[in-house]
Amino acid sequence: MNTLVVVETFLAFVIAVTLHEAAHAAMAWLLGDGSSWAAGRLSLNPRRQMAAIGTIVAITLSFGIPLGVLPVGLGWGKPVEVDTRRLRVGPDAGMFIVALAGPVFSLLMGFLFAVILRLMPGYQTLTQFAARCDGATGSLLQSCLGHAQPVWQLRIEQFLFVLAVTNIVLAVVNIIPLHPLDGYNMLFALLPNAPAVRFRDLQPYMEGILLVIFFLIPYILELIGLGILNPGYWIAYLAQIITGGIAGHVYPAFIYAL
Repeated sequence: MNTLVVVETFLAFVIAVTLHEAAHAAMAWLLGDGSSWAAGRLSLNPRRQMAAIGTIVAITLSFGIPLGVLPVGLGWGKPVEVDTRRLRVGPDAGMFIVALAGPVFSLLMGFLFAVILRLMPGYQTLTQFAARCDGATGSLLQSCLGHAQPVWQLRIEQFLFVLAVTNIVLAVVNIIPLHPLDGYNMLFALLPNAPAVRFRDLQPYMEGILLVIFFLIPYILELIGLGILNPGYWIAYLAQIITGGIAGHVYPAFIYAL
């Protein structure tokens, strides 16, 4: 277990979820509802934005448990309360736009950090060392890559990669239409009145369903030898592929082993 990567993964989650929830509050404020600002949600203070259960999930998955694979900053923050009556574009459209603002902003931040990683001085020279360092881990990998870049720069690039992946994971996860994720509010805003009311009645059970999806199901799949079907694994893998594609590098293959 790479302790530094675990710490970086959880720190990346804290940063990502704080920016994500602040984006919701900012969009609500821009659309005319100042209640989120009055509640202190238009803030970069993590304590105002993090949810207890979502944070516990993020801490656990930072250790790669129960994914059985690489650590991932997967979790959720505290939902931003919005007074939809104040939104200038109307209640339903306003709710949808405010909910969408979080995933879009997280996705953009993920792309931004991946681009910054690509623009790091000497970053592209690492490609030349990828093959010769293949299979090395820990201090051996540091020593091998040290011929291309100093260790402190490798660590910065490592964190930028983790930060990019975490933001993209947060964007993808929040599309799921279950409370307290943003997909719930987006779907609720799109449903006609009667189905919307029935959908809202299921809200108290939805966080439990999320725990089943990201904890119980992965454990069962691992026990029966079908861990490859773990939904959390594929979300993390997708985010890593996207980040590696933007960064233009094979670095994702060994970033977690430094």
